[in-house]
Amino acid sequence: MKNVLTIVKKEFARFFKDKRMVLTVFLPGLLIFALYSILGAVMSEKNEVPDGFKPYAYFIDMPEKYSAPLAGLVTLCEDALTEEQAMDKAEAGELVVAKYVHGNGGAADEIRIFYNSSSKDADLGYRILSGHFARLQNPDFVINKSEDVTFDFAKDSGAASVLAMLIPMLMFSLLASSCMAVAPESIAGEKERGTMATMLITPIRRWQLALGKIISLTCFAMLSGISSFLGVIFSLPKLVGGLAVAGALTYTVGDYFMIFALIISIVFVIIAAFSVVSCFAKSVKESASLIGPLMIVIILLGLASSMVPFTSIGYYLIPLMGSGMAVSSIMGLSVNGLGVALAVLSNLVAAAGLTVLLAFMFRSERIMFKR
Repeated sequence: MKNVLTIVKKEFARFFKDKRMVLTVFLPGLLIFALYSILGAVMSEKNEVPDGFKPYAYFIDMPEKYSAPLAGLVTLCEDALTEEQAMDKAEAGELVVAKYVHGNGGAADEIRIFYNSSSKDADLGYRILSGHFARLQNPDFVINKSEDVTFDFAKDSGAASVLAMLIPMLMFSLLASSCMAVAPESIAGEKERGTMATMLITPIRRWQLALGKIISLTCFAMLSGISSFLGVIFSLPKLVGGLAVAGALTYTVGDYFMIFALIISIVFVIIAAFSVVSCFAKSVKESASLIGPLMIVIILLGLASSMVPFTSIGYYLIPLMGSGMAVSSIMGLSVNGLGVALAVLSNLVAAAGLTVLLAFMFRSERIMFKR
């Protein structure tokens, strides 16, 4: 074990002395924060209520003192509709229904606003109505407080769908980029400089050398994963604020924990795969050229995982692909806890298998001393 720790210390010393490599590890988190924040700001501006926009609205049992001030803000539906017909139109996204409900047993009166957030006009109408009622001085009612009532008739959140498609691909590409900067330098770079041959003829056993390399690279990968996780944590509220125009998207602490576990397991697989490929190269340049196609495959896996309608839980057992599906499900507010666990497990098994393969490759003279 002493020999393994010696290799780890050597790798850490080399890594932290190279400012460029340190930057590449922490860069994904910064890029995720910047990209998601910018996207959130752009979408927030896009979703602003246009000047002169008047949503199509219908009031049920609304007191005159509350409905009268809205005359210039909405276009009232003048058709005589039953409550059921009005709700059907609200569900179809054709109008926004505001119903005044008197409280029973000392409960506060409530204004219930029904809409379909998948319709942009209806969603903007909800914001106009809820904003108007919320700004009233000393109101004697609450807005959309009943927990057993469905106010938004959208089948799923449009914002959640955007996040579910966008985040896996960006996450995979940025994580792969950071791992690509670390793995080739640690193995192919040692070959190119001739230091790998020196280490291989020392009394250190090949498996100890391979294990030391993997442990150090794993630590660097974890730093990259933590950086990316923090980028997601700090940027997601801004991204959600820009995309979720109805303010219906909420993520729990459990969701963030699952994202963290997935990110860490993803970088384990990527760093192990890149290390194996790097073993076949004689130089950093050759290693980068060999890793390039693999990196494209990884990015495509992130894209496919959010677009292909997988129906079986078994798909979560596919390394990386299952992780993309799990991240997509979390972002889409349809998280599958078992799927997340299977995705993390499959990544860890794949990373362990690649580590064993790397140890065998270090024992091969033909691979390690390839000219």
